[in-house]
Amino acid sequence: MNQKGYILLAKRKDYPLWDLPGGTLEKGEELSACAIRETQEETGYSISIKQKIGEYYKPQYNDVEHLFSGELEGGSPINEGPETEEVRWFHPRKLPLNMIPNRRKQIKNYLTCRGEVVKTSLRVSPAKIFFYKGFLRVFGRFL
Repeated sequence: MNQKGYILLAKRKDYPLWDLPGGTLEKGEELSACAIRETQEETGYSISIKQKIGEYYKPQYNDVEHLFSGELEGGSPINEGPETEEVRWFHPRKLPLNMIPNRRKQIKNYLTCRGEVVKTSLRVSPAKIFFYKGFLRVFGRFL
C-alpha cells in the first residue's frame, strides 16, 4: 500500500487481468528478495518488505503463494514492460473487476487481519484453472 492506502496492481500483458506484482522464485533466492525483484521488474517501483502477510496453499498444483506487504522506496511506474501492460494504484474498495482469481480474497484478508500471517488453502474453479493454468504457480507475491 502507498501512503494513501492504495494497492499497487499490474495489468498482465499475456492475459488482460490485473494482478499483484510477483513471480517465480529463482534458484537460491529468498522469498522477500523475489518480491522486491519482481515488483521492480513488473512495475518500475523499488520497495522494501515490511512483513510477510500470507501463505496460500494451492492443492491443485501442490504449490504455495507467499504474500508480503511492502513500503515504496522510489522509482516510477513503467508505461509498458515485457510482462506488464499497465501499472496503477487502486483504492482497496474500488478494485478492478478483471483480476486474477482469489486476489480480492487475499487483499481482504490482509485488510482484516493486519499484523497476522494468513495461512489457508485456495481453490480455483475448474473453468478458471483451465484459463489460468500456467501462471498460477507463483511465489513471492507483493501487496
